[in-house]
Amino acid sequence: MDHETPESTRMRDVRSMGSQTRVRLRSLRLDPDNPRLPADMQGEGQEELAVHLELGFDALTVAESIASHGYFGSEPLIVIAGEGDEWIVVEGNRRLTALLGLVDPELRAQFGNPTPWEALASRAHVSLDDLIPVVVLPDRSAATPIIGFRHISGILQWQPYAQARYIARLVDEEGMSFGDVADMIGIERTKVGNLYRDQAIAKQAGDLGIETGPLEDAFSLLTVAMSTPKLRTHIGAPLGSKATPGDPPIPADKAGELRELVTWVYGDGENEPVIGDSREISRLGNVVASPTGLASLRGGDSLEASLQKVKDEETNPRQRLLTRLRTGRKSLVAALDDLSDFIDDDEVADAVDEARAAADALLAALDRG
Repeated sequence: MDHETPESTRMRDVRSMGSQTRVRLRSLRLDPDNPRLPADMQGEGQEELAVHLELGFDALTVAESIASHGYFGSEPLIVIAGEGDEWIVVEGNRRLTALLGLVDPELRAQFGNPTPWEALASRAHVSLDDLIPVVVLPDRSAATPIIGFRHISGILQWQPYAQARYIARLVDEEGMSFGDVADMIGIERTKVGNLYRDQAIAKQAGDLGIETGPLEDAFSLLTVAMSTPKLRTHIGAPLGSKATPGDPPIPADKAGELRELVTWVYGDGENEPVIGDSREISRLGNVVASPTGLASLRGGDSLEASLQKVKDEETNPRQRLLTRLRTGRKSLVAALDDLSDFIDDDEVADAVDEARAAADALLAALDRG
């Protein structure tokens, strides 16, 4: 007995919401708002979209399958109405790119390597008048369950940046909560919050004039950095679950720290990144959390040199003592900001007594010296 997979169940649900039909290939349009596209490609023309999808998402493999076996009618494209008799493909843009590349010689001539496309086109029996199976949905949001599941938790996962931007669209434009998105897509709420926060950081960096091209291309480095508490603290980033939709996640007074973190991880055109790969991000966190290490990095030292300075300091008992005393003083001074709201709290009073006892012990040790 066959058992439905979660994806087939969602596809069945999508089909039940729309009407199944066939439309001519010439009426289908690539989606200019496809979440998989980089930000600078959003809204581009059809040729530009096709060239990008062919280059970045291996449409050639799909074209090879179509040329050898024909188009599988069991996997319809999901479309919404466009202008006139046009239909926008909200799910299946790679397949549409493959079809267009096989039928349009001018388009495939613009692909990175047209030669294999020409060979496939001579074998494929495809024309612009072919009727392509589609499911017509009333609007883009109706396709959200199958798109989100398939490309974030399913078998055809997008790159992390595309996943994060799609989640941001659901939260910011459709008003869904992190929990709603998690339930619909089938991933943990924590991951939804983290991806939302990380794309918001990338967007905020762009708004601050920080070059984010490398960040978008290697978005996973940012996700690793934001899973490192010491680096989150450095730029004032919240936990993903605490991110507020629509608000910049990084405080305004931490803009400089955000810029330097992006530079350390990705470089900035003039300076190379200080890390070689994601495995060094935890080491970067250890350096940044140390005043000595941070000063070393800011002074232009390498990550290795900065880390060595941190280790040297840790082996110097006097410096270690001074660091601990200064850190304790800063914590006590910061505690004054909240103390007035809890004057009558017995547990707070006990904690203050413990801090005073520790200070008295230090003073007594000095007197004995």
